Amino acid sequence: MYMLKLAGSILIIGTGILAGMSAADRVRQQYEEMRELQTLLYALRSEILYARACLGEAFLKIGRDAGEPYRGWMMEMSRKMERRQDRMLSVIWKTGVRDALKNSKIQKRDLLRLEELGTQLGDADLEAQIRSLDRYLEELKHSMEEIREGMKIKIRLCQCLGVMGGIFVTILLI
Repeated sequence: MYMLKLAGSILIIGTGILAGMSAADRVRQQYEEMRELQTLLYALRSEILYARACLGEAFLKIGRDAGEPYRGWMMEMSRKMERRQDRMLSVIWKTGVRDALKNSKIQKRDLLRLEELGTQLGDADLEAQIRSLDRYLEELKHSMEEIREGMKIKIRLCQCLGVMGGIFVTILLI
């Protein structure tokens, strides 16, 4: 009987630990996705500024090297711009962000800012596009700093809550 209780207790505590680790991993993934988005937007900035590529070509080139979900987003925008499926880049950009990035770990406020960026890219001249990208990249940098500041605390909290939750449930069941 005691061995069964001990085995059950170990399994419950282990489950709590895994739940805490899973929650901590989600915090890490959010930061990593934002970092990848930042890298993509810097690449887009470089393509526009230095290569003087049109946006459709830039999306295609960047999309080839990007990881998911950004690969699908960039490639789809490139296809739509090539086919002229939607007349305006802002519509293509906004639907792309909503469709391709809806399941990403990025916070909603940052996704809304990303949608707004699309309205400023297609209609502007080269300098205005670069200024818009720089402004968004600065906002993204601040969001990433906020997340990074709280990340260690949140990760530690998730792990501790997982362990403590497992112990608490074990005590309740014994």
